[in-house]
Amino acid sequence: MTLSPTGEVMLRLVLRSRRHLALLESRLAALQARLPEVSVVTVNLQPEHKAVLEGDTEIVLTGQDDLAMPFGDITLFLRPNSFFQTNTAVAAGLYRQAQDWTRAIAPAMVLDLYCGVGGFALHCAQAGALAVLGVEVSPEAVRSAETSASRLRVDHPDVGRMEFRAGDATDVGTLDRGLLGSERSMVVVNPPRRGIGPDLAAWLEGSGATHVTYSSCNVDSLARDLAMLPSYRAREARLFDMFPQTSHHEVIVLLERETHSASTQSRSGARQP
Repeated sequence: MTLSPTGEVMLRLVLRSRRHLALLESRLAALQARLPEVSVVTVNLQPEHKAVLEGDTEIVLTGQDDLAMPFGDITLFLRPNSFFQTNTAVAAGLYRQAQDWTRAIAPAMVLDLYCGVGGFALHCAQAGALAVLGVEVSPEAVRSAETSASRLRVDHPDVGRMEFRAGDATDVGTLDRGLLGSERSMVVVNPPRRGIGPDLAAWLEGSGATHVTYSSCNVDSLARDLAMLPSYRAREARLFDMFPQTSHHEVIVLLERETHSASTQSRSGARQP
């Protein structure tokens, strides 16, 4: 179950087979009459006995197939197969932090890798980035991000250009460094627990991006990855207790390329009396 700040709920039932599908469909009206807040109901088929919770087949039983998740004046539209942060209130703070850094840096281009349903991407676009490109391996998450971007444009027609692509963020052969251009640019990474790894770290080193915003759910892989980014220095970091009463947490770090930092300080010093 996923609960939206609006009070609406998405209910997903994971079944071994279609055996009970007709029974569930026959009880859907009674379920929604008793629990009207349940606006999206789906069945996921996972026929294999393994650690992976979900299968490839998702059957939507309701007319509505996405759940609106508002974060201030930005609303993300979550589809059933899309990953989303478990703690919505803390996720809102995480997005606001990235948005504040984006507003201060004012990048012309933001490349959001592992973009999911577009949480970071949309907040960066609203913060003034002229163009935002999100890359995510899940086509369903990309569809969610595209829906959210189109709704954001309706409310904020002056927002920067937003584009989302389905692809593996770690497949650096498909990433064009030219996307970042020669102006101030930022790469946002929000990888799984294993981190970004050496290939993507090497790509970032040679990318020319002036800033990297790294959101991590594993400080061990974060430390390994930062060691592989010697051209960048950590300027700010913030800890988010995403999973209260557990040892797990989220850390977001703002990295600045050393050469850019030096030139910024030089220009700042030149203005001193």
